[in-house]
Amino acid sequence: MAKRVFIEESKTQTHENPEAHLEQIRTILFGQQMLAIEQKLQGLERRTTELNQELLDRIANLEDRLAGLLRQEAEERQIADQALQGSLDTAVDNLEDKLASETKEIRAELKDQGRELNKKLDQVASSLQAAIEELRLHKTDRKVLANLLASMADSLQKD
Repeated sequence: MAKRVFIEESKTQTHENPEAHLEQIRTILFGQQMLAIEQKLQGLERRTTELNQELLDRIANLEDRLAGLLRQEAEERQIADQALQGSLDTAVDNLEDKLASETKEIRAELKDQGRELNKKLDQVASSLQAAIEELRLHKTDRKVLANLLASMADSLQKD
């Protein structure tokens, strides 16, 4: 019955407008196909929207994973930096301790060498003092000899 009403309405419209008549013929001939194409098109649009949303969701998930990985990497670097700083501090402390002990040893060696040098200096000074005393003794003997020779010369002159 709906077809009859549609056909009757189309008869009245065809006399009034030939393009409307042409549109009705198209609708009759291709209506089902057009409807099927429109449904497919709407399905494709829906699927495209779904795919776009799925793609956006995947991108968001990837961004979240990447942000998580970056945070994890930053934390690992911070831990590694702290460990490295700790090992550097330990190495510096060890070097400072080693330097302090070596400095102490060198000071002790220098002190010992200073004592040895002082002993040698004292020996040299006493040797020098002995040499000076010996020279004084020899000088004194010369004076005695000179006095003896002078007195002999006087005695010879008196004779």
